Amino acid sequence: MDDDSSDETAYVKLISAEGSEIFLARRIAVKVEMIKAMLEGGYQESETGVIRFPDISTNALEKVVKYLHYKDRYSNSSLRIPEFTIDPEDALEVLVAASYLNC
Repeated sequence: MDDDSSDETAYVKLISAEGSEIFLARRIAVKVEMIKAMLEGGYQESETGVIRFPDISTNALEKVVKYLHYKDRYSNSSLRIPEFTIDPEDALEVLVAASYLNC
Protein backbone atom coordinates (compact mmCIF):
# COMPACT_ATOMS: atom_id res chain seq x y z
CA MET A 1 0.00 0.00 0.00
CA ASP A 2 1.34 3.41 -0.95
CA ASP A 3 1.29 5.71 2.09
CA ASP A 4 0.34 8.71 -0.05
CA SER A 5 -2.23 6.95 -2.25
CA SER A 6 -5.18 8.84 -0.76
CA ASP A 7 -6.10 11.27 1.98
CA GLU A 8 -7.74 8.44 3.91
CA THR A 9 -4.55 6.40 4.20
CA ALA A 10 -2.17 9.33 4.71
CA TYR A 11 -3.37 9.69 8.32
CA VAL A 12 -4.25 7.42 11.20
CA LYS A 13 -6.99 8.36 13.64
CA LEU A 14 -6.11 7.83 17.29
CA ILE A 15 -8.98 7.88 19.78
CA SER A 16 -8.32 8.58 23.45
CA ALA A 17 -10.12 7.25 26.52
CA GLU A 18 -12.42 10.28 26.47
CA GLY A 19 -13.24 9.79 22.77
CA SER A 20 -11.13 12.65 21.41
CA GLU A 21 -9.82 12.07 17.91
CA ILE A 22 -6.22 12.90 17.07
CA PHE A 23 -4.89 12.49 13.54
CA LEU A 24 -1.30 11.41 12.99
CA ALA A 25 0.51 11.09 9.68
CA ARG A 26 0.80 7.40 8.84
CA ARG A 27 4.49 7.81 7.96
CA ILE A 28 5.11 8.94 11.56
CA ALA A 29 2.69 6.46 13.12
CA VAL A 30 4.44 3.43 11.64
CA LYS A 31 7.65 4.41 13.44
CA VAL A 32 5.93 3.37 16.69
CA GLU A 33 6.26 -0.41 17.05
CA MET A 34 2.83 -1.03 18.55
CA ILE A 35 0.97 1.18 16.08
CA LYS A 36 2.89 -0.30 13.16
CA ALA A 37 1.94 -3.83 14.25
CA MET A 38 -1.71 -2.84 14.46
CA LEU A 39 -1.72 -1.10 11.08
CA GLU A 40 0.24 -3.75 9.20
CA GLY A 41 -1.15 -6.86 10.87
CA GLY A 42 -4.42 -8.63 10.36
CA TYR A 43 -6.20 -6.41 12.84
CA GLN A 44 -9.31 -4.30 12.30
CA GLU A 45 -7.13 -1.18 12.60
CA SER A 46 -5.25 -2.14 9.44
CA GLU A 47 -8.51 -1.83 7.49
CA THR A 48 -10.04 1.20 9.20
CA GLY A 49 -6.96 3.26 10.08
CA VAL A 50 -8.58 3.96 13.45
CA ILE A 51 -6.89 2.96 16.70
CA ARG A 52 -8.63 3.26 20.06
CA PHE A 53 -6.69 3.72 23.28
CA PRO A 54 -9.23 3.22 26.09
CA ASP A 55 -6.55 3.55 28.77
CA ILE A 56 -4.79 6.68 27.50
CA SER A 57 -6.21 10.12 28.30
CA THR A 58 -6.53 12.84 25.69
CA ASN A 59 -3.85 14.91 27.41
CA ALA A 60 -1.32 12.06 27.45
CA LEU A 61 -2.09 11.00 23.87
CA GLU A 62 -1.71 14.58 22.63
CA LYS A 63 1.69 14.88 24.35
CA VAL A 64 2.86 11.58 22.86
CA VAL A 65 1.76 12.69 19.38
CA LYS A 66 3.55 16.02 19.84
CA TYR A 67 6.68 14.09 20.86
CA LEU A 68 6.42 11.86 17.77
CA HIS A 69 6.30 14.98 15.57
CA TYR A 70 9.24 16.44 17.50
CA LYS A 71 11.23 13.20 17.09
CA ASP A 72 10.42 13.06 13.38
CA ARG A 73 11.47 16.67 12.85
CA TYR A 74 14.74 16.59 14.79
CA SER A 75 15.95 12.97 14.48
CA ASN A 76 18.49 13.76 11.74
CA SER A 77 18.98 17.43 12.49
CA SER A 78 22.44 18.94 12.55
CA LEU A 79 21.08 22.05 14.22
CA ARG A 80 20.73 22.60 17.95
CA ILE A 81 17.75 20.54 19.08
CA PRO A 82 15.32 22.38 21.36
CA GLU A 83 14.24 20.76 24.59
CA PHE A 84 10.97 18.84 24.57
CA THR A 85 9.23 19.90 27.74
CA ILE A 86 6.57 18.09 29.70
CA ASP A 87 4.90 19.63 32.72
CA PRO A 88 5.87 17.78 35.92
CA GLU A 89 2.22 17.10 36.77
CA ASP A 90 1.79 15.33 33.39
CA ALA A 91 5.10 13.45 33.38
CA LEU A 92 3.98 10.16 34.92
CA GLU A 93 0.86 9.83 32.78
CA VAL A 94 2.80 10.62 29.59
CA LEU A 95 5.59 8.20 30.56
CA VAL A 96 3.06 5.40 31.10
CA ALA A 97 1.40 6.13 27.73
CA ALA A 98 4.76 6.27 25.90
CA SER A 99 5.85 3.04 27.56
CA TYR A 100 2.59 1.34 26.57
CA LEU A 101 3.11 2.41 22.96
CA ASN A 102 6.82 1.55 23.11
CA CYS A 103 7.94 4.84 21.63
